[in-house]
Amino acid sequence: MELLKLEDYQNLDSKKVIEYFAEINKIPRRSGEEKEIREYLENFAKERNLNYVKDEYENIIIYKPATTGRENEETLAFQAHTDMICEKDIGIQHDFSKDPIVLYKEGDDITANGTTLGADNGIGVAYMLAILDSDISIPNLECIFTVQEETTMIGAIKINESNIKARKIISLDNGKEGKILISSANCNEWIGRLEANKESVDFNKEFYRLYYGNFLGGHSGGNIGDERRGNPIKLAMEVLKEIPNIQIVKLIGGSRVNVIPREFEVQFCIMDNENLVENKILETIQKQKEIFDKETIEFKRLEVNEKQKIKDVYSMKMSRIIIDFINAYKNGALKRDEKKNVLLSANLAVLTEYDEGIQIEFSERSNKKELEQKYLEELTKLINEYNINIIWHQELKGVEKKENNELLEKCQKVYQKIYNNPMEEVVSQGVVEGGFFTDKMPDCEYVCIGPDSYDVHSPKERVSITSIERVWKYLKEIIKD
Repeated sequence: MELLKLEDYQNLDSKKVIEYFAEINKIPRRSGEEKEIREYLENFAKERNLNYVKDEYENIIIYKPATTGRENEETLAFQAHTDMICEKDIGIQHDFSKDPIVLYKEGDDITANGTTLGADNGIGVAYMLAILDSDISIPNLECIFTVQEETTMIGAIKINESNIKARKIISLDNGKEGKILISSANCNEWIGRLEANKESVDFNKEFYRLYYGNFLGGHSGGNIGDERRGNPIKLAMEVLKEIPNIQIVKLIGGSRVNVIPREFEVQFCIMDNENLVENKILETIQKQKEIFDKETIEFKRLEVNEKQKIKDVYSMKMSRIIIDFINAYKNGALKRDEKKNVLLSANLAVLTEYDEGIQIEFSERSNKKELEQKYLEELTKLINEYNINIIWHQELKGVEKKENNELLEKCQKVYQKIYNNPMEEVVSQGVVEGGFFTDKMPDCEYVCIGPDSYDVHSPKERVSITSIERVWKYLKEIIKD
């Protein structure tokens, strides 16, 4: 891995895209902290005498008038979100509120050093800036920059459709080149709590630490079908479910509701037959290590000095509730179609403590309403059975497949023409903002495309330089046609 040198890419047609990507990655843009990128976009428009609007939710739409002779053509819109997921490896000193993302080159990929890259969706923003800053022939263009896609989606939810004339919108938030998203999942996200008072410690018991680390993590929509990624929280609870008379001391794992967890730690204590229990734990862990041989799975007894730092523990009853709920929660890719597209999935994302108990963050995604309805009925029963108090919930709208989508047909024909390959239609578990656009504007035609990117929402995130180039040529041809 070496530092990315922009001068090495001056012969690429997409050099301006890569330059803008590097430029905006100097700007901190954690979801909800997008003031600086908003100001950058406003100055960008002003410097080029382009009209723009900024709404009360900080969305920005930049307009570029048609090239002479194309004024009467249908208006075309591009869309991307300005925020990013902020994840980093243990030991990496990086403050996402102020530090820039430094770009590195690894083979054909642009990546970062132990942090998320922000290609989701910074590369989409970069494409739009390059389009606005080019002299290619265009119809009237609208470039829509939305906010907080990674958290609340408030930008897309509240966007004022009266500011959008286009009824053909191409989103640039897809991480698979040659694939065109025509349907995205409806998504429900929750934060639940279990009130759980702790009790005094019995130091006659044996205390243990079980730790899972260095898992791949990733996007809970785009990567949920990859079972090789695993879920450390679920794996740990699989170990603990057979242990009698267990008391949990502490637990912490996961980072965000839309991120597959990469780490989990749980400390617990037992009294009876500790040698027998240890052997059973080691046996289960060994089976897990046969699958997850590159990840870290550690199990050890706590030393006397470590035990003495423990102040209190959860009761056996509460410990069993936590373990049983997590084990009963249906997780991962739950239903696929004949093409192996995931149609229903769930992500147990975060398990941690708060002042009065345990907090759990989890989500469900579905491309079919009947699958979602059945899952939600089962989940509601489970939540009620274990007295989980839901303190927050949001529903994110999916995009349903639209019949007679002229934009889809045009995009497919252009890709076939320049690359002599068909463009695969994709049903995605990812939630894109298009659901809110098509809900507000039922006559809107929407597709989502983009270059190859990998391991988004994780510190291993990267984007292909070759694919950036190919998609840039493709976008120019779409605009030309």
